[in-house]
Amino acid sequence: MIDSDNISGGDSQGGGSNSHGSEMSPREHKQSLDFGNNCNQNSLRSEKVRNHIPNDLAFSVLSKLPLKSLKRFGCVCQTWALLFENPHFMSKFRTNFISHCHSHYIDTSLLVYEVIRYDDYTENFSFYSLSGKRYENRVKLDFPCPFQVENSYYFIYCDTITGTVCLKLRNTIVLWKPTTHEFKFIPSSPVESVSPYREFQVFCHGFGYDHIRDDIKIITFTAFAPLWQSPRCLQLLQQLGVRREDVPWNEISCEPVWEIYSLRCNSWKKLDFDMPNCWDDSWSYKRLYTEGVCHWWSDREDLLVSFDLRNEMFFTTAIPLDISDTDPDLWLRKFLAMLNGSIASILWYTTYFHISILGELGVNESWTKLFVVGPLLNIQRVVGMGKNGDIFFKTKDGKLVLLDLSTGIIEDMGFKGGHAYDIAIFKENNILMAGINL
Repeated sequence: MIDSDNISGGDSQGGGSNSHGSEMSPREHKQSLDFGNNCNQNSLRSEKVRNHIPNDLAFSVLSKLPLKSLKRFGCVCQTWALLFENPHFMSKFRTNFISHCHSHYIDTSLLVYEVIRYDDYTENFSFYSLSGKRYENRVKLDFPCPFQVENSYYFIYCDTITGTVCLKLRNTIVLWKPTTHEFKFIPSSPVESVSPYREFQVFCHGFGYDHIRDDIKIITFTAFAPLWQSPRCLQLLQQLGVRREDVPWNEISCEPVWEIYSLRCNSWKKLDFDMPNCWDDSWSYKRLYTEGVCHWWSDREDLLVSFDLRNEMFFTTAIPLDISDTDPDLWLRKFLAMLNGSIASILWYTTYFHISILGELGVNESWTKLFVVGPLLNIQRVVGMGKNGDIFFKTKDGKLVLLDLSTGIIEDMGFKGGHAYDIAIFKENNILMAGINL
């Protein structure tokens, strides 16, 4: 008789096959196979459980991702590729998108520019700082106007990193730092005085901070027209003491010029390439700055032009005009903004506002429409974005109101009778602007 204990012990000590036992019976062999099959089946079931993620759990995790990552995960499976067509998922994604405050808004307030126009066409303009959870704290800023004129000026943009505001009146650009009460008049570019026989107009396209060089930069596009096209041609030539027929009109260049200004160097530099431009620089509607890059909306091609201040190169992203309630008799209005840290486009004709966000710069297909807001019957136009999901509008009777995207509630901000408003996120910075201009 063979002792089974000894067989076990021999196996464990020898580490090899059983050299003393007899062959298995058919019944024992079948039991052994059955045991092995059961182990394999259990292993497969465990593997399937480990590889399977319930849709509800997957949707909950995916709805918290940035749009760029979410777009890329569409290649994992068909269900994930169709997430943006799933109303349940999109509702979760929208809620998460506007409910988490982006780091861009930490320790910031809202800068409001208000222009009031009277019956005699005189104007009064003011800056306010709004803070608090619902912007309930309002402080009027001390602003001695640097332009020495009564007309209002154009508020270009505010750089949240340095706390500097860029203003423009006609062809004059001024930087203003509210916390240090500094003003800096930007010198005229040399190209403006090359020839006295042409007129020019400066369009400010970008303004922001280059953290690599610790510098504030401004991007401009200057367009020229020969003086003979001006209705003031004869008057201007008389001032110059020149007869019209004596001017070499064919030799005067009217090619537009792109330039970039450096506050650190206090000088202009010509950019030796062309870019799609924006002809409207009257307000900040179609320009924004984020993380070292200036963006503007080029009207002719409907492109987002992104200019990197660090390497002074640009690239473009097509902006889809994805709006269903078209009206051929009305002008499609466009607005470029920052919505909770993401670049957003807003399109509208009258009462419905279509809001899309960009997932990745340079990737045309990464735009996603998140909201269609409306009908908003008494709204004239979009003014700007606040924190999270706050959108500011100007009403037809001159009020400034706030729409909370998370609740759909509209609040009156207490500004009444304004001819125009503009808004920017503002962060106080006590470092002197003169410290950059060495």
